[in-house]
Amino acid sequence: MLCSKILVAYDESELAFKSLEKAIELAKLDPAIEIHVLHAVTLPIKPNIYGNAFQQIEESMRTHGNEVVQKAEALLSELPNASQTYVIEGSAITALLEHAKTNHCDLIIMGSRGLSGFKEFLGSVSHSIVQQSPVPVLLVK
Repeated sequence: MLCSKILVAYDESELAFKSLEKAIELAKLDPAIEIHVLHAVTLPIKPNIYGNAFQQIEESMRTHGNEVVQKAEALLSELPNASQTYVIEGSAITALLEHAKTNHCDLIIMGSRGLSGFKEFLGSVSHSIVQQSPVPVLLVK
């Protein structure tokens, strides 16, 4: 068996879609391979937001996160393999690394860059995952 659980970072970008396609392609090789799709939602810092605006923003971001993973679920429904989707609050780096460890994923597939061009200035999520991941990482271009 190539791997037993594949974790896909999914942010609705073109490269995230290609990453999911690659995971599906690998899963078709063995019906025992599970696919986990994770979308991280980073909420704004609460002290800077007044009234119930924070709750509205938080609800909106969670709703959007669920809509993002529903698109992945539609693609995964074609597979006989087990699959799960997750919307996790927090940094994408922390969420991916913790999920991979906690759920015993043995491969992470993600795009070489995500939706935010600004993050490249700060250092990309994919670069951090490659450096810190205890399991192999497949970057999709």
